[in-house]
Amino acid sequence: MKRDPLKQYVSLRESLLKRKATLEAELAKINSALGEATPAKASAAKAAPVRTRKRAQNSVSLKAAVSDVIKSKPLTRPEILKAVEKAGYTFTAKDPLNSLNTLLYSNKKVFKNFGDGTFGLA
Repeated sequence: MKRDPLKQYVSLRESLLKRKATLEAELAKINSALGEATPAKASAAKAAPVRTRKRAQNSVSLKAAVSDVIKSKPLTRPEILKAVEKAGYTFTAKDPLNSLNTLLYSNKKVFKNFGDGTFGLA
């Protein structure tokens, strides 16, 4: 008589989970006797620290800051960058010009590229 493959799987899985729980309990006792951290704590301690860049707390968005800077006349990208930084906007990116380029080239409804290296409001 054939056994149902699904029943076989469920049965095998349950027995493996019971065995795993038994082994983990035994390892926890051994680690406790040795004065070592549990495996979960030990692996967390060995993991490399995650380095994140802290986001700057600007009072206005980059889009608003750039709009304010170029509302009077079109400027080049380096000029816009200097003016935005002078206005108090803080970048945390390694290359702030990349952030500015992304903004200028992806918001064509807001910023117009005049083709001579200058950008203004659309």
